[in-house]
Amino acid sequence: MRAPFLDRAPPSFPDAPYRPRLSCSFVKKKAVVFADSLGLPLTQVKVMQHEESPPPPLSSPKVSPSIPHYPTLRVNFPQPITRINFLEEVRLNQVRLENVLVADLSVTGTILVHNLSFQKKISVRYTRDYWLSFSHLSATFSRSVAQDIDQFTFSLQLPASLPPGARVEMCVRAQLGGEVFWDSNDARNYQMECIMCPKKLDLLQQGGILLANDIVSSGILLANDIVRSKLAKVSHCLADIYY
Repeated sequence: MRAPFLDRAPPSFPDAPYRPRLSCSFVKKKAVVFADSLGLPLTQVKVMQHEESPPPPLSSPKVSPSIPHYPTLRVNFPQPITRINFLEEVRLNQVRLENVLVADLSVTGTILVHNLSFQKKISVRYTRDYWLSFSHLSATFSRSVAQDIDQFTFSLQLPASLPPGARVEMCVRAQLGGEVFWDSNDARNYQMECIMCPKKLDLLQQGGILLANDIVSSGILLANDIVRSKLAKVSHCLADIYY
């Protein structure tokens, strides 16, 4: 009688791992093929043509017409009227430059004087050659801005031959009775410089205001005397607002 199936001996090498065999169809070999073996050239040569013209620009540059310039003055100091407690400075120093307005080479200014004496002689001393020489310009009474402070005005016209870069310095002299007082901007003097500006604009050194010297569209030309009258009105309005 044959033994049952469960009593059969196990196969040989029961602990050997199972390793499936790979088919040869899955293994690919690498191969190198040269171009000349396929009838192709090994190198390619490209000749650059230097005669080719560059592509045209997208747009041709526009040349703006030249604008004529003319000499004017640039004020190189802040307007004294804008300082805090300016009237107290006037009472302490007896005289102070208040404000200047510039149109072309014309300077219009105002001076405040402490009313210490009825007899007053107010003038402006200025130079164009670093004090190698100087001139005096008298100021005239304008009005009283306070009970003890008077306002004087002056107008200075510089020559048209003033070259660009030239510097104009000035200070204020006040003779009150038998005493003389000076305002030299704390020993720095009040300095202005000649610069070149476009013809259509006239630079006013009052808060950066730009006044049109001529209005081309309407053909209106502002005369110098009209400009000066406008500047005087602006100065009076500023003084009224401040005081």
